[in-house]
Amino acid sequence: MKIIFPIIITLYNRPNHTKKILDSVSKCINSKNHKYYIFCDGPRNNKDLNKIKNIRILVKEFSKSFNVKYFFKKKNIGLVKNIINSIEFVMKKHKAAIILEDDLILHKEFLLFLNNSLNKYLNNKKIFQISGYSYPVCKNKKKNYFLSLTSCWGWGITKYQWINFFKFFNNKIEIKKNYLDILESKNKKKLFNYYNSYNYLGMLKKSLINDVNSWGVIFYLYLFLKKKLTYFPNKSLVINNGFDGSGNHQSNNELFKDKFTNRTLGRNPKKIANCNIARNEIINFFSSNLSLYGKIKNKIYAKFF
Repeated sequence: MKIIFPIIITLYNRPNHTKKILDSVSKCINSKNHKYYIFCDGPRNNKDLNKIKNIRILVKEFSKSFNVKYFFKKKNIGLVKNIINSIEFVMKKHKAAIILEDDLILHKEFLLFLNNSLNKYLNNKKIFQISGYSYPVCKNKKKNYFLSLTSCWGWGITKYQWINFFKFFNNKIEIKKNYLDILESKNKKKLFNYYNSYNYLGMLKKSLINDVNSWGVIFYLYLFLKKKLTYFPNKSLVINNGFDGSGNHQSNNELFKDKFTNRTLGRNPKKIANCNIARNEIINFFSSNLSLYGKIKNKIYAKFF
């Protein structure tokens, strides 16, 4: 019997984005079968306070049709703590969860794919994460695929994987030790930077010195060190609506967006292993668009995580 896993939605000060994510969730197949936990961070100023009042109205309206528990913080704790603390709270009660942020728009089959995949791989310790997002490459792929990459744009994780990552996330000494180890090894640095296609190590360094407010690069570091995999759909079931100059993303770039088309869910791969075809296409995608030249070419000023 399949488990229906809960959905975590983290919000802050963007009522327009909140309306879009809640509207897209409501249109998903089986959306009313899920339990929802909604966490909104507290205001930093009076302007935020007014926006959060509007968000509260939207959440209360959403709650009339869905099984929702919502939490509005009185004080601002920041993006990272809001996400991490929210997942930690829910994982104490459930075997797995689906995590969303306010800047996402979901395909109608998103919840179906996430929930089915979490059930399928619930006890598989090799698979770290289920991603609803897929990069705008691999256009002709009919199969879903595994990669040694992570994604923070609409995803799911089991309690087992979360508990172990959370311990790692809070061990700053171990994180720094692994950073230095990768830094001193030419081969490890190449692999960590996804075959030198993106400067993940530079992002990790900025995270360590608190120059960038990111937990996603630690998420990726853990997957890299433990040699785990993420399960991706053949085509993206998520559009990131946050590259509009709002929130943490300060870019208006459309690079990572992929329009929803008439499609069916991809087939499951026979083997749980890195997909070399997808890996090579994504390496080329990163190299062309996320290198220094690529960022200038595409005017990507935002942090990737």
